[in-house]
Amino acid sequence: MTEQVALTAAGGDAGVPDGLDRLLDLLGAPLSGLRDGDEVLIKPNLFQTAPGFHVRPALLAAIAKVVAAHGARPVIAERTHVIYELLNDHEAAKYARIASFDDLPLRITGIPGATSLRVPIAVPELILDCDFFIGVPQLRTHASVVYSNAMKNLVGLLPGYTTRIVHMAGVDESTVDLNLMRPQDLVVCDGTTVIEGNYPMDGQAREAGFLAASRNAVALDVAVGTLAGFDPDSVAYLRDAHARGMGPLALEDIELLGTPLAELAFDMVKAPVEIVVPREGIHVYAEHACPACSRFVAGAMKALAGELCAWDGEMTVVSGPQVSLPPLRGEVVLVGNCLYESRDLGIFVEGCPPRAIQLAAFRYAMGKPVGDHERTQFRVPPSRAAAR
Repeated sequence: MTEQVALTAAGGDAGVPDGLDRLLDLLGAPLSGLRDGDEVLIKPNLFQTAPGFHVRPALLAAIAKVVAAHGARPVIAERTHVIYELLNDHEAAKYARIASFDDLPLRITGIPGATSLRVPIAVPELILDCDFFIGVPQLRTHASVVYSNAMKNLVGLLPGYTTRIVHMAGVDESTVDLNLMRPQDLVVCDGTTVIEGNYPMDGQAREAGFLAASRNAVALDVAVGTLAGFDPDSVAYLRDAHARGMGPLALEDIELLGTPLAELAFDMVKAPVEIVVPREGIHVYAEHACPACSRFVAGAMKALAGELCAWDGEMTVVSGPQVSLPPLRGEVVLVGNCLYESRDLGIFVEGCPPRAIQLAAFRYAMGKPVGDHERTQFRVPPSRAAAR
């Protein structure tokens, strides 16, 4: 069966409810099968408070209102307690229970067919037990995985700081594994405002003025990525999901409904892919790094360019497998799981790829203070840790 993706123009809070109604009509009323008392999990991208850097609460209120009108019980849940700050006093709380995954009971579960998260993990019981699952992502560029939307939003199902597990196991395959664990029954993408640039290391909010919806997360990511000027085939987790039979990878295999894609299309400012060293004395060896870790290093060099130029020290950054290590001059930062065996030779930043918070390792190498939680995000050789 050909997967469908519905598109519509929508701008600002006032246009969101009508836009949502259009999408649901185009998809043939995907919520019509809800029964009285069904528990409906609504998972937004809602863990930052900066204006524009999260799904519109007005969209969540509109979705919850429609769900409640069918007699179902909507729950809007996201990791961290930011969700309470954004929604507890919002209209959305009139229709839905607001919850942080950090506060919910957990269950140890395996993921049949997983290729990365192959051991049982702790996930909130709500995810496994809900009767219907609605994902509400915000389209964002991404310094490691190219772009983040419907599928990547499920990394936020894991409570607290356990998203680190995903990066340790491999973020692309883990993203697909989480979608395999609990497929989304409906995805509504908030493209009214998108985040572009070197996100999540930095980034800018941009008004884009669209909403999109689908019953298939892969199809939605392909359509919305194309709309924003990306090549979906360049995204490893989309290729993996397609290979596992979870959805189409080509736009021609998707039935587009509603506003023509060409009328909504724009070119997002992408995260950097080329590693640009900001000055002499910063030595980077990443020619053998995987694409995700290479993009992480490229993003780090761009995000930290000003700080590295203001610092008068020397630094060597190595990423990717090495037959023999290059000259290690000055402070040494080792990026990615491939360098685990060399971890005592410098500050080791684990992950495949590491996360944005792990930029703290570079700041630590420059002698700058880092927070207690940031300090847990990288490993310092025992000899250096004792000296410091």
